[in-house]
Formats: sequence, C-alpha cells, structure tokens
Amino acid sequence: MDETIGQEVKRLKKDLLRRKEEVDDLRKLVNKEIDREFEPDVWDLTEREIEPFIEKTLAAVKENLVLKPEPQSLTSHRRIWGRPVLYFKRIFMNWADLYTKMILDKQNRTNRHFFDLLKVLVLRSRWSREKVKELEERLGKCEESLVVLINKAQDLQARLEQGKGSADTK
Repeated sequence: MDETIGQEVKRLKKDLLRRKEEVDDLRKLVNKEIDREFEPDVWDLTEREIEPFIEKTLAAVKENLVLKPEPQSLTSHRRIWGRPVLYFKRIFMNWADLYTKMILDKQNRTNRHFFDLLKVLVLRSRWSREKVKELEERLGKCEESLVVLINKAQDLQARLEQGKGSADTK
C-alpha cells in the first residue's frame, strides 16, 4: 500500500513539473505581450513563495518611499490676459507648493516609519521562524527521550511484577 502511494506521489510530482515547464512563461501561454503585472493574492502564497514576495515588496516600497512634488509648466492660450493670468497662477502655485511640501514632508516621515516598522516585523518573523524550528527540534528530542523513558518504566514495572510474583510463591 505504501509503495503505491509513493509511486503515485512521484507520478504526480513529475506531472506537475511537466505542466509547470509548459506554462513557465505566461507570455508563451497567451501568445502576446502582457501589458500589466498581476499581483498574486497574498492569502494564496505558499511557504516557499512568501520570502521572495516579501523581498520584492520591500524593494518596491523602498523605491517609492520618498514622495516629491512634480513641477508643472504653466502656459496660457490667452493672448492679452495670458501674462497676468500666468503671474497669478505662479503666485498661487508657489503658495500651494509650500503647503504641498509641508504635507509631503509629513507623509515622507510617516512612510519611513512604516517602512522601518515593516522591516522590523519581517526580521521578527524570520527570528520567530528560526526559534520555532529550534523548538521543534528540541521537542523531537524530548519525545524520543520520553519514549525511551516510557519503555524503561514499563520494563522496570514488568521486572517488579515478576519479582513480586516470585516472592509471593516462596
């Protein structure tokens, strides 16, 4: 029974690898260029996919960490009133830029704090995973020792009962 299960698992793995190679590139599958990235649902990630996803996401967050206002060029289509309108627009834009910079500075500080927090949480997760692995190994050793102790206790109990039985016959 165990042999057939092992053979079936090997067959399924082989079939899965073959299918994965066939659909290795999504562009080959649809026969055209894909114009957007499709992010996986994080709840569907496997244990092996989590670490690369974290690394990729942290890199993307770090890349977009600092927000900067983009300068806008001001032009006017008016012949006569164009220059005065542009003058007032520039005054307004300079005033709005000050306010925007204040908001962006605060947002950038918040982004840095959240990014640092995210890095610390990832580190804690890695440390916790290592600690769990260590504890699992220790638990395995304890279980092995417990089995040995139980066997020794049963042997001792059996010898005591034999010794008691032979003492009762005398």
